[in-house]
Amino acid sequence: MNKLTILSTLVAASSLAAQNPFPLPASAGSTTATENTAPFVTPLRMTQTLITNRTTLLGQGLAPTLNNWDMVAFDPSSRFIFVPCENFAQGAGLFRYDTQTGAFATLLLGNGTGNAGRTANPAGWNPATDEITSMDPATWTPWGSVICGEETTGGRMFEVLNPLAPTGPFQVRWLTSIPGVSHEGMRFDANGALYFIDEENSGSIYKFVPTVAGNLTAGQTFVLSVDAYAASPNAVPGEAWNSTSNRLTSRTGPATWVPMTDANGVALTTANPFVWVTSTGGRTAADELVGTPFGRPEDLDIKTLANGRQAVFVATTSENTVYSIELVSSTSAIVRTFVNFNSINLYTGTDVNPLQNDPYTSPGSGTVLQNPDNIAIDAFGSVYVIEDSNPGDVWKCVDANNDGVAEGLGLFITLGVGGSEPTGMIFDPNDPYRFICCIQHPTTGNDALWSFTTRPYAGSNGDLTLKIGVDAAPTTGPGEFVKAAFALDVVEFATSSPLHNLGGRPFALLLQPVSTASGTAPFLPPLWMSPFLPIIPLVGGPAGQFTAVLPWSGSSVAVQVPAFLGGISVIAQSLAVAANGQLVCSDAHEIVLR
Repeated sequence: MNKLTILSTLVAASSLAAQNPFPLPASAGSTTATENTAPFVTPLRMTQTLITNRTTLLGQGLAPTLNNWDMVAFDPSSRFIFVPCENFAQGAGLFRYDTQTGAFATLLLGNGTGNAGRTANPAGWNPATDEITSMDPATWTPWGSVICGEETTGGRMFEVLNPLAPTGPFQVRWLTSIPGVSHEGMRFDANGALYFIDEENSGSIYKFVPTVAGNLTAGQTFVLSVDAYAASPNAVPGEAWNSTSNRLTSRTGPATWVPMTDANGVALTTANPFVWVTSTGGRTAADELVGTPFGRPEDLDIKTLANGRQAVFVATTSENTVYSIELVSSTSAIVRTFVNFNSINLYTGTDVNPLQNDPYTSPGSGTVLQNPDNIAIDAFGSVYVIEDSNPGDVWKCVDANNDGVAEGLGLFITLGVGGSEPTGMIFDPNDPYRFICCIQHPTTGNDALWSFTTRPYAGSNGDLTLKIGVDAAPTTGPGEFVKAAFALDVVEFATSSPLHNLGGRPFALLLQPVSTASGTAPFLPPLWMSPFLPIIPLVGGPAGQFTAVLPWSGSSVAVQVPAFLGGISVIAQSLAVAANGQLVCSDAHEIVLR
């Protein structure tokens, strides 16, 4: 039977599912009615599962002030999740959630007296009796502790030295080597340097290099200064990024890490960086050094670019922009715009913010990029931008050549629960296709932590990869296993053996039409082809009768979607026979024919 005839017979019996593949077409409407079951709108075949919520933990004795769950951290085993609680008024803190037992442990808790109860003098500080407010970020350190910080005036950074202790007592120290700033994003580079921000409309970006690797109690602090900004006669670092004078400056291009302290942590500025609570000492010192002001830098994360250098990705909420900072050397960097209001929406193919042409005007309404707040990076190097908005969107960025400037961004998931924002998105260190995300400050007050799985058609985890592209380069990864194609689109299938274990071995690329509404189920996992439906060998023969071998450089084949074909899905999977006779299956992909 002709292949196209086989496909055509399924069209009448199939229907399109309610969900759309990535990229999603629009921000969520209200999902308040499904807050406890399906609060996010997700791409087709992605699943969302509740981990826990505040109501559940209050019933177990969680302190009532531990609300506004924010930028969470995993331990290396993925069993424990560390949840900072951004109570702005009083009694903020950090707790640990055990995903195996459902139990929690409080690691740090403010005394509930409000900002007036925060201690400014390290000599008089006691973690058991002091006040904590606006606890925003948490990060697992490479040496097995957890750091967290306050997003407020003169914010302090703390380190929990024994975060995995079964019941405590937990050993917490105030990292007085870190200047006072309004903390949010904090991450380590591959060399152990710590990067952090000052969340303010004149906030800067900082680097701390420990004197001894793995010990944050002593070291040198730097602030980022864009060279063109520092040289401008209009630069006024103490003013907001968008002041009349600062609008006349440039804040991208080559940059310098300017020392704020010497190698022993002694201030090099007249202003004292180590003033906390009563004022923000790090900000005042940064202004003295002409640290470049950004518009509410919030979260940051780090990955390696194609050229082998690391880059820091920083969300600046007020600018509606995400910057990449390429780390050229220990003292130099290059600042670029990664995505902003002029970037291309992958769904529409046009400007993501049609009404915004500069960072000083409103982003507009509807499905637009607005208030980028958090950053997440997956194991494949893709960058995700999480909005501080309601509805709150999460965008996946595409930087195909990995140069720190994205070609576009697509709507990945979107949250419509009343009064809420998504926050704390982070990928599981043991499962590159799983991530978690918080629902923060919903109208109900029921902060929640949700888990997402993005790999619907898992293969045999062997050395065989299938990537698919629709009028674009083939891709795989979270959200990339289901793609939509329209009549006359060109679909490219790329099969490879990254470690070359299967080069020269028999292989096939198989297709099977299925109903989009129901998808498919594995017949013999991890084989996603059913013997009860037609199987179409696009390359090679059917399973067991392979007539092709996989080239060492991989195989690529492209087909055009016929004009008459739509209303069904096609499952695609590559198979190869290893030298020991074992059948190796790639992850399967689904093409939704519109």
